[in-house]
Amino acid sequence: MELYEANRILRSVKSAIAADGYKLPASAETDGLMLLLDRLDLDKFLAPKIKRARASGVKSGAASDAVYNYIAFFRALQAVKSVSVGTNVTAVTAMMLHKTLFGDLDPSAGKPRSTELITGGNAHTDPKYISGSIKSIASKMNEITGAPMTAKEDFAGYLSHYMRELLILHPFDRGSNFTARVFAIIFCRVKGFDLAYYRVGIKTIEQAEDAAFAADDVTPLFKLFAECLSYDHKSTTQNNVSTPPRTRREVAKDLCRPTRPSPNSTKKQSTSHARKKNGNGLSEEEVLKRAVRLQQKISKLNEQLTELIQPLGNKDN
Repeated sequence: MELYEANRILRSVKSAIAADGYKLPASAETDGLMLLLDRLDLDKFLAPKIKRARASGVKSGAASDAVYNYIAFFRALQAVKSVSVGTNVTAVTAMMLHKTLFGDLDPSAGKPRSTELITGGNAHTDPKYISGSIKSIASKMNEITGAPMTAKEDFAGYLSHYMRELLILHPFDRGSNFTARVFAIIFCRVKGFDLAYYRVGIKTIEQAEDAAFAADDVTPLFKLFAECLSYDHKSTTQNNVSTPPRTRREVAKDLCRPTRPSPNSTKKQSTSHARKKNGNGLSEEEVLKRAVRLQQKISKLNEQLTELIQPLGNKDN
């Protein structure tokens, strides 16, 4: 995965979890990029943290929420990274996603909410209708045609409607809204779109979701998705552009048996490689780490720019 694409996924998932009031430590962003770039073994990385959390036995409070959200953030990155374009989403997809995000510490993860729930004086869907409703929502979402056949504005309209249904449904006891946002990111990638939550402020996400749930108004959600959606050029290119046929010369070149290098040539190559490394003074790992740090600085500048521009846009409206 390219650094630019990895950074987009990282920032989107970061904004998705920040909308629930959780602020990631700076080190998590660096480790998250390394995970997306296949430079971090996630299971080994999370194993000691999961072990300490289980040993402490903390099940509620700020400390517990921080641990849950920290692990869920990395699991979400892994889930989005492994999405394959062209597949369908199902009720099982949503359940397994919640289990993936929170199953390390919560044995009930991946199971529908079993108790009634009221938020801000408004009731969520009755628990006995959750399973059937998720199946219905997923079935209707799969009927939507992906990019580039569907215009971005039309797709934003569909997505805002189904996101509203998921918010009212609130299928899980813990982390339901974050799971819904990650599910939306995955669904967009499946359909050839990129959902960049980081293009709007955290308050904009909160206000749009509150309006959809409490006031039954999807207009703010539609505006949010219209701002955050873009075509995933990489996936649409893979789906619509076929590779040209290979020439006989290209095929014959691949079939030729490679010559075995002589010991002298191997020594020359290793010497030239050493000179190259000594010339710039950086190894491949060091170059990658520098690139990650630079990308993080760019991300922070973009976030600061968004915060500065947001009040101006509200005044214009």
